[in-house]
Amino acid sequence: MWLADISIKRPVFISMIILALVLFGIISYPTIGVDLYPKVDFPIVSISTTLRGASPEIMDIDVTDKVEGTINTINGVKSITSTSSEGVSNVIVEFELDRDIDFAVQDVREKMSFVRGQLPKDVDDPVIMKVDTDATPIMWIALSGSLPQRELSTYADEILKEKLQKIQGVGSLYMGGLRLRQIRIWLDREKLNTYGITAHDVVQALQRKNIELPGGRIEADTKEYSIKIKGELKDIEEFNNLIVKYQNGSAIKLKELAIVKDGMAEERSVSKFNGQRAIGIGIQKQSGTNTVKVIERVKAEIASIKKTLPAGMDIQVAFDQSTFIKRSIEEVQKHLILGGILTVLIVFLFLKSMRLTWISAVAIPVSIITTFAMMKIMGFTFNNMTMLALSLSIGVVIDDAIVVIENIHRHVQNGMHPREAASFATREIGLAVVATTIAIMVIFLPVAFMQGIIGRFFMQFALTVVFAVMISLVISFTITPMLASRIMKHKSQENSENAFYNWLESNYKRFEEVYRKILIFALNNRKKIIISAVAIFIFSLFMTKFIGKEFVPSEDQGSFMVNLVAPIDYSVKMTNNLFAKAEAIVKDVPEVSTIFYAQGSGHANEVNKGVMFVNLKPGHDRKRKQQEIQADVRKQLNTVIGLESSVEDISLIGGGSRRVPIQFIVKGDDLNELEKYISQIKEEYSKLPGIVDLDTSIETGKPEVRVMIDRDRAADLSVDIATIVETINFLMSGEIDITKYKDSAKGRRYDVRMRLLQEDRLSPQDIGQIYVRSTKGEFVQLSNIINIQEAGGPSAITRLDRQRAVTLFANLEGKPL
Repeated sequence: MWLADISIKRPVFISMIILALVLFGIISYPTIGVDLYPKVDFPIVSISTTLRGASPEIMDIDVTDKVEGTINTINGVKSITSTSSEGVSNVIVEFELDRDIDFAVQDVREKMSFVRGQLPKDVDDPVIMKVDTDATPIMWIALSGSLPQRELSTYADEILKEKLQKIQGVGSLYMGGLRLRQIRIWLDREKLNTYGITAHDVVQALQRKNIELPGGRIEADTKEYSIKIKGELKDIEEFNNLIVKYQNGSAIKLKELAIVKDGMAEERSVSKFNGQRAIGIGIQKQSGTNTVKVIERVKAEIASIKKTLPAGMDIQVAFDQSTFIKRSIEEVQKHLILGGILTVLIVFLFLKSMRLTWISAVAIPVSIITTFAMMKIMGFTFNNMTMLALSLSIGVVIDDAIVVIENIHRHVQNGMHPREAASFATREIGLAVVATTIAIMVIFLPVAFMQGIIGRFFMQFALTVVFAVMISLVISFTITPMLASRIMKHKSQENSENAFYNWLESNYKRFEEVYRKILIFALNNRKKIIISAVAIFIFSLFMTKFIGKEFVPSEDQGSFMVNLVAPIDYSVKMTNNLFAKAEAIVKDVPEVSTIFYAQGSGHANEVNKGVMFVNLKPGHDRKRKQQEIQADVRKQLNTVIGLESSVEDISLIGGGSRRVPIQFIVKGDDLNELEKYISQIKEEYSKLPGIVDLDTSIETGKPEVRVMIDRDRAADLSVDIATIVETINFLMSGEIDITKYKDSAKGRRYDVRMRLLQEDRLSPQDIGQIYVRSTKGEFVQLSNIINIQEAGGPSAITRLDRQRAVTLFANLEGKPL
């Protein structure tokens, strides 16, 4: 074997090459990312479109359907899933796995540019982005304290947010429980009617009399001046004194029509940490960055921020992915090191020589460390899959070295000089070692190129094994014969008289004798042995159907999540009170350390839904496992009347999907029929043992007020449809940014929102008491041109491949899938 001969003749040359590879591996080691699982990119694109105040039905018909129809024409689309909720349309497009995600996003953008003109005029520009498995928060921070919520919100949004975004590796931030500063204008309906002023009058006054624009420039002989026209309202007093309209020569000011406050946004989300109101900040890392490193940097910054926090504020880590990731990786590292030590020990026991054992054992660290360099080049991370591959490789790595060193040792014992034996013995079994290595590579390489999600998930595992095995082959043909030629003794008798080895040898010979008898029996009874082997194989195949199957096994992460759902017609306050009962139950569990929950912070900001993150005490401080605690919490939460809950493991793979093992989808055109069938299926599932946390994606019965415009009557009275719609939107929604208020001291702009006083919008009939102005300038009451109907509708409408669909979610307790 020429490689072995070069190594024996030129030991310095080959040592420098191997040392260079090892050095490259050592340098690569600290730069390799740490994660729980390999990063897997899927060609999935999301399209999010917002139309404030629109019902799920309007979003489904006017937005989602048009978007889906256009996207469906793109080549390579595998499936389209969409959810239309109040004011939000979210379309998820999954492409074939071999589709390049960047080209897919480009195709989607091109198609959306064509459909943009077909969407309602008030719709926001669609947000198009690829779905990243890193697109879920890796940690949550809770800012709490005794200060008013506005001060907490202001600090979080204006100071804390900026500091966190500067941290290397931090991507987007999610903020829940915020109530940001807003100028709130509460209009008095009676005063509007008395003065004959409409919502449009107020809006126009605010927009036309609160403005700052550039006015061009003045070019003098020696100087050039830029012109800035300052026409903005400076404070609340100026807002109050804003003249809305002149009537009979008298100025009608805003303060005569409304209450103007420097206040906060309406409460539509609530966050709590250990029972105390808080601002929740979810931190998403940049794609491909080291999860553990990013979290460590954030924690270091938090420690620095704590020193400068205003009195009455506190900041804590509410949820942290790195704790479980580090624990998992450290466990695998320990087993990797232990496996290496045990392997060397076994080799030592059988070779009976420290010299031979040392030569063989060198292959382990050299091969593993050099593999780090290959992992770095390929962009791999230290995760459960690659660490498992390294652990598995230890036996294979040292196996090549043992085969070579044992053959060299045999020839040395037969009288050959160590240098001559190293060359001859390596050449003698070189082909067999190469064949063995290639056989192992052939086993694992196809795993790396399997199709589908499993193939992508196991690619790093398979290639890491292949790299380690390839490197071990090179080591066994270079370092091993080179060291053997210089370290081994001629006709070594080391340890030949050791009593322990003599005892071990005698026992090994007894084992050989037993094996010889078994082998003789097998050769004399070939048919029986073959029939028995076939029978065992068939029986094993039969038993596989009784073995549970799951993609990712349930582990004790030390934390879990609870999805909470209140009745669909509950307000923010009612939902908060109901969720407080659930929080109290979880808090009383002795193993619970901290609780963080966010209400109304989902993609559709549904105020009747929330999620709770529960952190447990360290494993050594509790007797029960996480799964037992989850079962206990699940049982207790089921006693809360009106509350629906599901206790789930926290998904650490990412992508934003729920981690529930059972998802059953029913498709059809009639939403009522779908609801009926899914209810029947849910009832049948509830009878099955081990099925828990049954939940569906459909919620109906949400109170809805439908304003039906009498077009003929409106035409007779010369009232534009747009005027009716905009007036109701201005006065009832409170979600339209009328204008902006600039705080010169802070250098920031804040939203100005307008709405009727609370007492003027207590019932649907109050809408009819609003007045609009016709094109003739006449004052017309809406009750003359509209009909009001109360109805119930779904909170969200889901589609799968352009058909309406309902999904049943279910968890398993005590049973694998």
